[in-house]
Amino acid sequence: MSVTAMLGGSPAAAANQLETAISLARKLKTTLTGLVVMPDPANAFMYVSGPEVVMAGATGIEAVIAAQDDAVAALKQAFEDAVSAAGPWLRAEFVRETGSVAYRGASAATLAEAFVFPHRAPDSDHALNPAFEHILMDARLPMVLASEQPSKDGPCIIAWDGSAQAARAVRLHMPMIRAIGHAVIVQNPDKLRDDIESVLAPSPEVLANWLQQERVDTKIESFGGKTSAGLLAMADKYEASAIVMGAYGHSRLGEFLFGGTSRALLNNADAPALAISH
Repeated sequence: MSVTAMLGGSPAAAANQLETAISLARKLKTTLTGLVVMPDPANAFMYVSGPEVVMAGATGIEAVIAAQDDAVAALKQAFEDAVSAAGPWLRAEFVRETGSVAYRGASAATLAEAFVFPHRAPDSDHALNPAFEHILMDARLPMVLASEQPSKDGPCIIAWDGSAQAARAVRLHMPMIRAIGHAVIVQNPDKLRDDIESVLAPSPEVLANWLQQERVDTKIESFGGKTSAGLLAMADKYEASAIVMGAYGHSRLGEFLFGGTSRALLNNADAPALAISH
């Protein structure tokens, strides 16, 4: 399957997202799909009764369609510019769909080799936020949040605490990890709990042995202090292409809340690509 970049919001911001997606497509030796989903314009207005309301609604729908067409054209141009700059090796397709942004996105993410969002998709006011939250929390599919910095070709950093969330992130992102071929497993011993579940959790050495059986070169590192700062320092040290991590979060009163480490990395413009799952 293809690496899919779900496009939305500012066309200017799509450049970094597409750079991440193209870099992954190169590593995975696969194609690139640019996906844009627009809501059905007919659902944007409610008709109560009376010809005046119907006429106003029809005019409004035409305006919505025109605005959507302009937005899609700008995103398509950004996609075509990025594909052209990548060179003739890249086979790419631009797809426009109409319907639920969240459900159409989840459908596309199901079999994608990697599903790439812009880095700011977690922001509540971003056009792709509903798709981001649904795919991560409800569909529980893996995703990659693009870096806002130029892509690097170093190893992936695996944030490992032995938890089910960390293990799930590794398993779901194995195509990418295997394609990169080198992983640095990092752990913050200061943050490990001393309950029975944590004591029995797989160690970094166990994960390293498993990855080596998957033909992934591994190295183990540890750090202290604040976890988010340590992960970013490791990513900088190794010029990492991505950080693989479990994202901790929950919904409360309609607002999506991340845990401290997840939130700090998602809000950091200097972070590499974040390969996450929940």
